[in-house]
Amino acid sequence: MSLNSVNWSRILVQIAHHFYAYFQCAPSLDAAPLPVVEIVVPTGGGGNLTAGFIAKKMGLPIELVAVVNSNDIVHRTVQRGDFSVSGSMTSTLASAMDIQEPYNMERIFWLLSGSDSSLVKSLMEEFYTTKKVKLPDKLQKGLLEVLKTASFSDAEILQTMQDCWVENRYLLCPHSAVAVGYHYRHPCHRPSR
Repeated sequence: MSLNSVNWSRILVQIAHHFYAYFQCAPSLDAAPLPVVEIVVPTGGGGNLTAGFIAKKMGLPIELVAVVNSNDIVHRTVQRGDFSVSGSMTSTLASAMDIQEPYNMERIFWLLSGSDSSLVKSLMEEFYTTKKVKLPDKLQKGLLEVLKTASFSDAEILQTMQDCWVENRYLLCPHSAVAVGYHYRHPCHRPSR
């Protein structure tokens, strides 16, 4: 049995992680409505991101940010509706994110399309046949409304690792550096409600 993020049991555990992170980071649970917490998810296959969308659908007040390395299919899909495999995969420092075909995007499309199985089936059949799909405008706009994204090069990953070491004497792994790098880029960002 595999426990990568294609396995539904891993997604279930990751949903609990989002709730745990929320309760650790929320400034107060006494406010009504509950405060929004931004969760930055380094992603390749999109499993933890899928878990975040499910947690959000369950009512958890979070904003999701997907951060990727230079293998940026998730970023391109959200920003431009370009769900396509690039010419070649680049080996990066954040190697667990070196993915050209994020296997959980099908679940994310389903969650954000109003559970439109016919649409998702059509998109995924086209993707698996041609390796490229232009998302329908409505789906791409829906992604943009609920998901921020960023892409980081190896040079930016190394710079983030160095900055974190200098500031905190903490050595980030390259995968965590992709997420921390987002906050270095957006130091004053506050989630909206």
